Amino acid sequence: MNRWSAPYRLYGLAVRSGLELPCPRVRSPGPVDVRFDSGDPREFDALRRRHPAAPREWFRHRRLPDGSAYLRWADLFEFVVSPDGRDIRYHQLERATPESFSAYLLGQVLSFSLLLFGVEPLHGTVVVIDGEAIAFLGDCGYGKSTLGAAFLRLGFPILTDDLMALEPRASGYAVHPGMPRLKLFPSVSRRVLGVERGGTRLNDRTSKQILPLAAGQVSRRRAPLRALYVLSEPTPVLRRPAARIELEQLTGGDAFFEVIRNSFNTIVVDRDRLANQFAFASRLVAAVPVKRLSYPRSLSLLPAVCEAVLADLS
Repeated sequence: MNRWSAPYRLYGLAVRSGLELPCPRVRSPGPVDVRFDSGDPREFDALRRRHPAAPREWFRHRRLPDGSAYLRWADLFEFVVSPDGRDIRYHQLERATPESFSAYLLGQVLSFSLLLFGVEPLHGTVVVIDGEAIAFLGDCGYGKSTLGAAFLRLGFPILTDDLMALEPRASGYAVHPGMPRLKLFPSVSRRVLGVERGGTRLNDRTSKQILPLAAGQVSRRRAPLRALYVLSEPTPVLRRPAARIELEQLTGGDAFFEVIRNSFNTIVVDRDRLANQFAFASRLVAAVPVKRLSYPRSLSLLPAVCEAVLADLS
């Protein structure tokens, strides 16, 4: 079989790859949005010499003279995204694993293509409740995936985790399916989902694991966006003895700011991108309710947090 014969569908894009990817394939042929292919090692050697890493630098991004974007994660992998976002060349380094490579390629790297297509991805985890997308936004470590796992435990499938791509509709927005996995710490996998093993470490700088999900645990169809819940900064239980769960409606500038703050890609800051980002955030908060969700971060409180969200939706 030709390696280009079966494209994949991810975040509303049709992608072709020379590698096997952990996401659904497209059955019917059609136009392809993005192609992934192995780059020439000599090209990447030259880029590494031209753009050397600073001491202890984990990530490097450079705009090349032809408009391409060069991305490198130390000792893991490097990529070149074409000026139109339709071609991504990759080169794996000595400490890359298949799981970490797929996670970064189909997340951080693909977000550059989404921006070039006019799509503003958000940093969130989305579950499907009664056929509608419920999104949890927040910075790294705020508990988005953990809360998503708690809803999964209740039988609500995951639509996407980490990167959230939206499509405008006449009456609001829809969310496209992402990768069929959750990124969780082992302790969360054990206590919330009862999974002892099965995940693979995201990279050697964290114990967080990539946990693949079964077909019945994910939703493969885009869903209309019902609400956005912005997770507050984590607060230890000891600092809030009452263990209160609070929901606060956000409007106007507060809602707008939270959408901007939870953009998935904070690297690209050219004028066209920022103008599109501001217009998108303005339309989104005018069409979809935005609420702040605050609760002490304790795994034992997650069932109560889920109940509070479900009660709010009803």
